[in-house]
Amino acid sequence: MSSICGAFVGERTAPASEYHSNDFDWEDLRAEVEALAANKQQLTGGDTCDGPAAEPWAQDPRSWENFHARDNATARFYKERRYLLLEFPALADAARPQHVAEIGCGCGSSLLPVLKANPAARVTATDISPTAVRLFTDAAARAGIAPERYTAFPCDAADPDAGPRQLSGLDADCVLLIFTLAALAPEEQHIMLSNAFKALKPGGLLLIRDHGVYDITHLRMTADRQVGEKLYRRGDGTLCYFFSVEDLSSKAEAAGFEAVECKYACTRLLNRKTRFEMRRVFVHGVFRKPLIEVLL
Repeated sequence: MSSICGAFVGERTAPASEYHSNDFDWEDLRAEVEALAANKQQLTGGDTCDGPAAEPWAQDPRSWENFHARDNATARFYKERRYLLLEFPALADAARPQHVAEIGCGCGSSLLPVLKANPAARVTATDISPTAVRLFTDAAARAGIAPERYTAFPCDAADPDAGPRQLSGLDADCVLLIFTLAALAPEEQHIMLSNAFKALKPGGLLLIRDHGVYDITHLRMTADRQVGEKLYRRGDGTLCYFFSVEDLSSKAEAAGFEAVECKYACTRLLNRKTRFEMRRVFVHGVFRKPLIEVLL
């Protein structure tokens, strides 16, 4: 099996400015979608789960390992996420040494831009998939990153024991959760947020970007894929949850964080070939671990 993640496209990656924008107002989209749903007497996605109750369904813990082992060389969304340096300026702060950890690192599409842009940064990469962890270390080595600047290990951060066993003591300045929290059922999201809390030093920042309510991928989900409120299963056996900003903020605060900012990032993307416009909705969150920890 190849260890090359072919979707690292270097300078051919689209400019970060294409992703760092608010092209439309989420409230306008919400009104449009809900009006259309009311006219059709059906709701394809929203804050309630319409229709018959979903049959019990649990995500196979091997799904993400199978995904990375099977698709890592061709998955287009593994382009380096250089826009994160604009969305989260703390990642590019080279004025002092900085430790950035990521839960759900994949093959490094979020951490590699940090390592390349910020010479003062060192990173810790974790993922439930051992293949993903190996792909990250291979990519970092190919990029010429000094080995002492990165550490990587497999970790199931949705396991309550992972916090005290693997993540406590990391003392990270920032923890990234980039399109990771939405891959879990709500009850597991709280565990992951609590483990992220343990990985941070007091005053450290949790940086989140994830799928938002009424994103085009949400609206395309069919009723037979729905397994819970705002929760769907994909064809490859993985889960996808769609957050509102209120939902994300309340869950982070329940894990002990203070909200710094939480908003929708709304971007229009145009398929140049078909001229089809896609309205993407993401949630963007910055949360701080209090300097004085309050026992929950």
